[in-house]
Amino acid sequence: MSADRYHSLDELKAAKKEGVDYRSFVLDRKSVITIIAPHGGFIEPGTSAIAKAIACADYNLFDFQGLVQHCDRELHVTSSKFRDPTLNKLLSVSMAAMSIHSMGSESDEEIWLGGRNKAFKEIVRCALETAGFNVNANPPRHKGEHRNNVVNLAKNEGVQLEITDVLRQQLFVGPSFFVEDARVRKTARFHIFVRALRKAIRQYKTA
Repeated sequence: MSADRYHSLDELKAAKKEGVDYRSFVLDRKSVITIIAPHGGFIEPGTSAIAKAIACADYNLFDFQGLVQHCDRELHVTSSKFRDPTLNKLLSVSMAAMSIHSMGSESDEEIWLGGRNKAFKEIVRCALETAGFNVNANPPRHKGEHRNNVVNLAKNEGVQLEITDVLRQQLFVGPSFFVEDARVRKTARFHIFVRALRKAIRQYKTA
């Protein structure tokens, strides 16, 4: 992947127009778990729908959405530099976080798990594998282990998931992984994936 055009979210917001180029979708449910899609919308299509489904009516959600399809990569701010005051506030009172990413055109459907919360990551790995997904808990890249990675700003840090294009195509019906009205069509495998992650969150909270 090419280097980010903007070195921070503040720099991006100064150059772009809210509601036209980007928007932040936030749900504060006073939960101890926060779900993050830092590259939602058209930036990494599909991640908004996944994060929203995981959060459902139970967990906090922060979804930064790129709204211009042909400017997808232009609005990517790397996770170690992704900072937003509203998200910072959510994470400061969160026990743990989970971030959803798409890593693009890897050759198979393997899910790469990263993040610094090892106990949470192991629970996620087991839940996904039990549900029939291939998981790599020690990926060669996108490890999400930097202390400044936004998912690790929660009290007990967090877990980062990277999905491939191959898997993403199995989760959605047709090519529209993001539309602004959120009416994205999902497959049965999408719901299995989300249920596995919500089960892992419940197990982590009660461990």
